[in-house]
Amino acid sequence: MVDLMKPENMFRESTVGIVIPTYNEYHNLMDLLPQLRDLELHSIYVVDDDSKDGTNQLIDMFPDVKFFVRKNERGLVSAELEGMRRAENDYVVVMDADFSHNPNIIKNMINYAIKTQSDVVVGSRYIKGGYNGDKLSRKIISTVANKLVNLAFHPSVKDVTSGFRVYSKRAYKFLSSQTTIKAGYTGQVDILERLITNNYKCSEFPIDFKPREKGDSKLKIKDIKDFFFFIASKGNFFKYILVGISGVFVSEGLLFALHTFNPYIADIVGIEASITSNFFLNDLWTFKNRKKRFGIYKRLAMHNFFSLIPGIVNFASYIMLYVGGFEYLMANFLGIAIAYLFRYLFSTTLVWGEKKQKFDPKLVESLEN
Repeated sequence: MVDLMKPENMFRESTVGIVIPTYNEYHNLMDLLPQLRDLELHSIYVVDDDSKDGTNQLIDMFPDVKFFVRKNERGLVSAELEGMRRAENDYVVVMDADFSHNPNIIKNMINYAIKTQSDVVVGSRYIKGGYNGDKLSRKIISTVANKLVNLAFHPSVKDVTSGFRVYSKRAYKFLSSQTTIKAGYTGQVDILERLITNNYKCSEFPIDFKPREKGDSKLKIKDIKDFFFFIASKGNFFKYILVGISGVFVSEGLLFALHTFNPYIADIVGIEASITSNFFLNDLWTFKNRKKRFGIYKRLAMHNFFSLIPGIVNFASYIMLYVGGFEYLMANFLGIAIAYLFRYLFSTTLVWGEKKQKFDPKLVESLEN
């Protein structure tokens, strides 16, 4: 009787397709495609953005590979999605052609997806066992980008910009139906945000990332600009700002109504009222898509507790500025601004922190042996 849970049998019982987006990757494909053939995969899809380096010559050299040449469209993620639309496999692996992604761990990633019942497995540089061998400037960009995404969207995935991924059929069919996913590197973040928000299970698998051996990097200044604009406009931070503005009106309104009674007590009442109103608005709107670790009463208690330090900063700043001659409403407004960043950091990482994804290094080790 065949043991379907053994790694070699799990992989064999599933149909696997590889999607490779390319642009001027002739030499890399010459080396990569034979290696992928040796893995006994069911389908290889190369989606090429009309390369000018002779990539089209490979069509006759590798008749078993499905080549799709796009004449009027460009973009890494849009090419990935095009490959997904062509696929009919149990799992699809998306990877680069430049050997920064090691093809020899594809089987392990597929088996990890099967064992953990994950809809997407991200090849991660930033979990135990992962390594980023890129040059320093790219490491800094990658680290900062991932930290910003963790603050702005979902904090549970540590390497949201990785392009080495495994998708289940239901996940990649869902993505294939989406028409507004960003085309560039920002799309990697957009994809994970949509999957996690729609309750697709996401896991990470450690990879040893290496800089490309041949060819030029596809990352452009425009990609970086688009990425930061996406974070600013679509992430939780923008919503948090709007909620924070509403809290300013609550605080200032109560201070205005009560300051003639006692300006200090009035400010304390205004601060606590704004903290409470901010909590419910953030819980119902800003962080509504997060899989929260704690119940609402514990979140409310934590929110008040972790608002204590910003509240003290707010109140202390108000007193110093008010006593120093500032108009009372302006003093309070400046105090709010100073405390705001502290409050957001506490909120996104602790109060509305997500359930940590279960990473099993022993399972990874068993698959590698």
